[in-house]
Amino acid sequence: MPMLVPTLFSVLFFVALLGLLHVRVHTLLAYFQQEEYEPGRFLAAVGRMRLYDVISSLVVLVAFALAGMLGRFRELALLVSAAAFVLVALRERRFRFKKPLALTERVGRLRALALGIAFVLALAVFWWAPLAIIVLQLVPLVIIAANAALQPAQERINARYIAEAREKLAAFEGVKIGVTGSFGKTSVKHILAQALALDGNVFFSRGSINTVLGLTRHIRQRLQPGHKYLIAEMGAYQIGSIERLAEFVRPEIGIITAVGEAHLERFGSIENVAQGKSELAKFVCEHGRLVVTTEAVLKWRPFNELFTRYKQKFMVIGTSEAADVRILESRLEKEARLIRLDVEGRRLELSVPLLASYNAGNIALVVGVVARIAPEILDSLPALFAKLEQTPHRLEKKEKVSAPLLLDDAYNSNETGFQEAVEMLHALATGRGGKAVLITPGIVELGERHEEVHRRLGELSGRLLDAVYVVNPERIPSFVEGARAGGRAMVETVPRFGDAQRAADRQFRDTRDVVLYENDLPDVLEETRLL
Repeated sequence: MPMLVPTLFSVLFFVALLGLLHVRVHTLLAYFQQEEYEPGRFLAAVGRMRLYDVISSLVVLVAFALAGMLGRFRELALLVSAAAFVLVALRERRFRFKKPLALTERVGRLRALALGIAFVLALAVFWWAPLAIIVLQLVPLVIIAANAALQPAQERINARYIAEAREKLAAFEGVKIGVTGSFGKTSVKHILAQALALDGNVFFSRGSINTVLGLTRHIRQRLQPGHKYLIAEMGAYQIGSIERLAEFVRPEIGIITAVGEAHLERFGSIENVAQGKSELAKFVCEHGRLVVTTEAVLKWRPFNELFTRYKQKFMVIGTSEAADVRILESRLEKEARLIRLDVEGRRLELSVPLLASYNAGNIALVVGVVARIAPEILDSLPALFAKLEQTPHRLEKKEKVSAPLLLDDAYNSNETGFQEAVEMLHALATGRGGKAVLITPGIVELGERHEEVHRRLGELSGRLLDAVYVVNPERIPSFVEGARAGGRAMVETVPRFGDAQRAADRQFRDTRDVVLYENDLPDVLEETRLL
C-alpha cells in the first residue's frame, strides 16, 4: 500500500471527506444528545438505527477495488469517491429531526474536539485512500472518546451550576412542591401551576423537565424572589433518582400520581418502580409536611409502610369513603369532563376541558394540595378549571377549520393511557358521526411485556377504530398483527410519523372525523436512516 502522493485529486478527496465528517459529527451528536450523552445507549442506537456509514463506504470500496483490479484509474476512483462524499453530505444536511441538536456550550466543546480527532484520523487517507472507510465508521466512537475526555471538565461545570441552583433554592422562602409518578406528573404540574397562580407567582418548568440538570438550568435562569410557589417535576430511571432530586429541591409537599409500568425496562420490575417513586414520599415524611397521593398508590408496600408510620402527613385521593378527597362522579359531557368531589366534607363541582377519565384523579390531586396550602382559592377553582389550559401533547384537543378534530396524545407512553385514548377516540368519533383514525408507533420501555401489551392494544384498536397507521412497524409487529386481527380497521404501516400524518390528511378530511396521535417516538427510536 504505497503512500498516496498529494495531488489535486487526493486533496479534493481529503477535503470532501472532511466536509462529510463535519456533517456526520453533527448528525450523530443529535442522537448522542437524545440519548443523554450515555455511551451505552448511544452505541445501542447506532446498531438499532443503523447510524453507521453505508453509502460512502460502498462507493469507496467499489471504486478502489475496480481501480486495483484494473491497475489504473486511481484518480477516477478518488474523484468518484469525493463526489459521493459531497452528495451524501448534502443529503444528510437536509435531515430533519423531531428534536434537533441543541447547540449548548457542552455540545460546542464536544463537537470541536470530535471534529479535531476525526480530521486528524482523516490524514491517514494520504497514506492509503480506502482508509476513509474506517475513518467514517469510527465517528460514533470518536464522539464517545471526545465525551470521555471532556467529562471531568463537564462534571466540574455541572457541579458549579448545581451549586448555584442550590443557593437559590436555599434562599427561596416560598412553598416547594415535588411531583412524581409513572404517569400524570406533567399534567398535574401544569394544572397545579394554573391553580396556584390564583394565589401568587408560580415557578415551574414547562414540558417534561424532570432531572437535576434540567431543573438546575431553569432554576438558575428563572427562579425569582417574588415566586410564592415552586413546583418541581421529578423523573426516575432507576432507584435513587428521585432521592437525589428530593435532596436537591427539598420539597415540603410531595405529590405521587401513580405507580405503573412506565420505564419498566430500566427498573426491572414494578416493585422497583414503586420503591423508586416512594423516595419522594419518604423525604417529605421525614423533612416536609404533606404527601398527597391516591388509594391505588398506597396499595404498594413502600407507600403503605410510610402511610402506617406517618398517617398524619398523608392526604389520600380516591373513591372510597375513607379518602380525604373523594371522587364522587366523573363523566364526559359535551366534550368536557364533569368532576364532582368531596374535599374533606366540602362539595366541589368542576367542568374541565380534559377528556380522559384519568384526569379526574389528576384534578383531585391538585384540589387536595390547594385545600391544604391555599384553601382561600378553592371557591375560584370552578371558574378557572372551566377554561383550563390543556397540557400540551397529553390528549390535547385541537380544533381546526374545515379539518378533523385532532387529539394530540404524543407524549403518552403507558398502556392504561393508550387504551383509554383509543376508547375516547372511538366514543368521540361515534358521537360526531365520523371516522376514528389512530396514528401510533406504540409504547417504549415495556421490557418482557413488549409483545404482549402491543398485541392487546393492537386488537383493541383494530376492533374499535376505522383506520390505524402504524409507524415503524418492525418495532411492534405484534401490534400490527393484533390490529389486523381486530377485523374492523384499515391498517397501514409507514416508516415515519410524518408519513402517517400526510397519509391521514389525504384520506380523512371530514370535519366529523377524529384523528388521534398516540405517542410519538424520538428520532433514536423511530427512523432508520441510510447514512
